[in-house]
Amino acid sequence: MQYLALVALGLGALLPSGASGASRAAPGTVVAWGCIREFTDYGQCNVPSGLSGVTEISAGSSHSLALRSDGTVVAWGCNGISDSGQCSVPSGLSGVTAIAAGYRHSLALKADGTVVSWGCGGRGDNLGQCAVPAGLAGVTAIAAGDFHSLALEQDATVVAWGCGTADFGQCKVPADLSGVIAIAAGDSHSLALEADGTVVAWGCNGAGGECLVPPGLTGVIAISAGYETSLAVKADGTVLAWGCIPAGSGPCSVPSGPAGVSDGAIATLHGLLLKADGTVAAVGCPGGIGVTNAGQCAVPSGLSGVGEVAAGPWHSLALIGPRKQRIAFAPLPDMTFGDPDFTVSASASSGLPVAFQATGKCVMTGARVHLTGAGSCTISASQAGDANFRPAPPVAQTFNIEAVPCAVPNVVDKPLAVARSTIARGHCRTGKVTYAYSRTRKRGIVIAQSRAPGADLPPDAKVDLRVSRGRPLRNR
Repeated sequence: MQYLALVALGLGALLPSGASGASRAAPGTVVAWGCIREFTDYGQCNVPSGLSGVTEISAGSSHSLALRSDGTVVAWGCNGISDSGQCSVPSGLSGVTAIAAGYRHSLALKADGTVVSWGCGGRGDNLGQCAVPAGLAGVTAIAAGDFHSLALEQDATVVAWGCGTADFGQCKVPADLSGVIAIAAGDSHSLALEADGTVVAWGCNGAGGECLVPPGLTGVIAISAGYETSLAVKADGTVLAWGCIPAGSGPCSVPSGPAGVSDGAIATLHGLLLKADGTVAAVGCPGGIGVTNAGQCAVPSGLSGVGEVAAGPWHSLALIGPRKQRIAFAPLPDMTFGDPDFTVSASASSGLPVAFQATGKCVMTGARVHLTGAGSCTISASQAGDANFRPAPPVAQTFNIEAVPCAVPNVVDKPLAVARSTIARGHCRTGKVTYAYSRTRKRGIVIAQSRAPGADLPPDAKVDLRVSRGRPLRNR
């Protein structure tokens, strides 16, 4: 009971003056709990006084990160021997849109699609997880594991780096991975959520249970990776966790059946479940306060209005405010110019309507796409959010538009104007036009063509024409 009292006091310090419960905390406020054993308290639960306007949180092993609405990052914790520089936010860092806290390193994603890293100090903490690949750009999401980092690029591919001597295969991105919309990095494995709601795992040297995605798992909207554990939240509010030895223990002891869960986070020995009503449930943490229980499962009484949760090995974080939402937008097949207009569809986990925007060789009216030429088309799906949900990160899908082969029509005996339009409808081009007298055809009628009718030629192949000048003049 003494430890729980300490947690409650820590929460009360974050509330507005005169507030009597966690539900009174203002949007953009961070709540932390856990860290109640001396050897696990590195200050990662000591939320800086006055911190507000937070839009995203992330929990590392011995530190915490917060992203503010002005695009700046705040870090705390890292006391004593836990300081590998992961709390030393680079001077002048701004324009940040996402953050990720690893074991002893931190990542930030900037609005220009580039990634910044810091930490990875000595004592064997640096296994390359801070060495952002040169030229990495167009990134839409990041994740930080213990000794590796992940980035999701705009084309829905995943890039991994780090691993060093702690290489369990978590940096070996599967070659056939595609259509990824979310990523997560654990201790020795990585997860990817594909647009069709399925989950792919890699790492673990092929032996860890956290990489054994349950057969038939579909309809997933959120993923999280911890120490030898994986978690997935489905669109119907159910949650599955795997890994954990024995099976179903600790953070894998999630509720069976519908649970009203909208998001989740999993760490070393506990998991957090964010419910659709803005409350939080914790799973794991053995009984009593011991080596594996630092109070990180003791969710503060009355905590509500939560929009995001984050789990470190020894602490838990909650962000008061609108919840996250995600867009599911499946890859689009390649098309051929001239194909009929078609309708695209995407869904937001919030249930709010999705808007589309097109660039390239296409135009959109609502959700209907019209192809304007050969090349490529990129369609971006977005959701602006409302009082209950944050704006969703946009998801873009690009497809190729192939040109139609030239099917040479027969235009002999047709007027020149009709011949030109007929050639264009065959996806060919009118080439050189020459004129000659004809005893049999009137002026302006095609009397010969350079390509045999019915031939299949490359797109926009030219068809030369000879056109009648009319009958030749009689000799006088």
